Amino acid sequence: MGKLKVGIIGCGNIFNLAHKNALKNLREIKVIACMDIKEKKAKEAAKEFNAKPYTSLDEFLDLDLDVVEILTPTYTHAELAIKALKSGKHVIVEKPMALTTEEAQKMIKTAEKEELWLLVGHTRRFDKRWLQIKEVIKKRNIVPMQIRKAEVQRLPFPETAWYWKPDKGGGVAIDLGVHVTDFLRWYFESEPVKILGIGKAIRKEAKVNGTYDHFLMMIQFEGGKTGLAEVSWAYSYPARYGVFYHHLDILGKNGRIRYTPLDTPVVGVVKSHFEMPRFSPLLSAFPEAFETELRHFFRVIMGEEEPSITAKDALIALQMAEVAIESAKKEEPLEFKGVIE
Repeated sequence: MGKLKVGIIGCGNIFNLAHKNALKNLREIKVIACMDIKEKKAKEAAKEFNAKPYTSLDEFLDLDLDVVEILTPTYTHAELAIKALKSGKHVIVEKPMALTTEEAQKMIKTAEKEELWLLVGHTRRFDKRWLQIKEVIKKRNIVPMQIRKAEVQRLPFPETAWYWKPDKGGGVAIDLGVHVTDFLRWYFESEPVKILGIGKAIRKEAKVNGTYDHFLMMIQFEGGKTGLAEVSWAYSYPARYGVFYHHLDILGKNGRIRYTPLDTPVVGVVKSHFEMPRFSPLLSAFPEAFETELRHFFRVIMGEEEPSITAKDALIALQMAEVAIESAKKEEPLEFKGVIE
């Protein structure tokens, strides 16, 4: 089988920070087209791969492509994925897979009907730190009963950015929340039963947009296991690009594991401002996690590997975040009833 012909939709933030370099390192594929509604971005991206730039979605989808990668704002994912699938292309889409579970279910049904792959980029499952810790849990028979996972930063974008709009990005509970809901379910290897969500609007950007920028979840899983999640865009760090930190604390029947970059001694960088230490330019993940993820996804499409995360896994992560938001609004814990087929 020859190289997979890949087209990119969305040549902005996450493309430049992560996917561009990851795709360049993959020999299994060839990027032949880059599409963005902003012509300049499409041309700049296409130049990186000696590919063709497009601003028209219809022209782009008429191309002979095997795979379409969707790297656009969350609220556009469903429409773009469904159109790409209906045009006969496999789809890789950034997380969250969609803005709502209803949209996500439509995406899955379309992929099933067209007999094509729909793969969602939950990078935490491909980051070497979390893979190594999960391996230690198994080898040492830790048997996790409580896991606390925090992913916090100061979102550096203005209040007009789509991230802050509940009807475009879903707020921090969706955008970052799906990382943590999926992480907890992946580590516990069991299903959620009940969820309590508590949301706060701390920064002006959150308040004017009527959304949360700090969110807590307490999730009861099968087998008496408890997940504690904290996601935030409100942390104040003196950095140009909001420093992103993880914290993981696992309490098990046979041991405890704790990991956090916050244990790193603070290092001051004297320029025009002060910066905290960073472990990667991406802040939230090691860049090679994206390369590992994409290589796996392309091998799945080529029939060489079974997917380590499915579209249904991504759907459940999104549904958990949605239930947490509903819980926060009602100010009471809610049962997690599972995916409605």
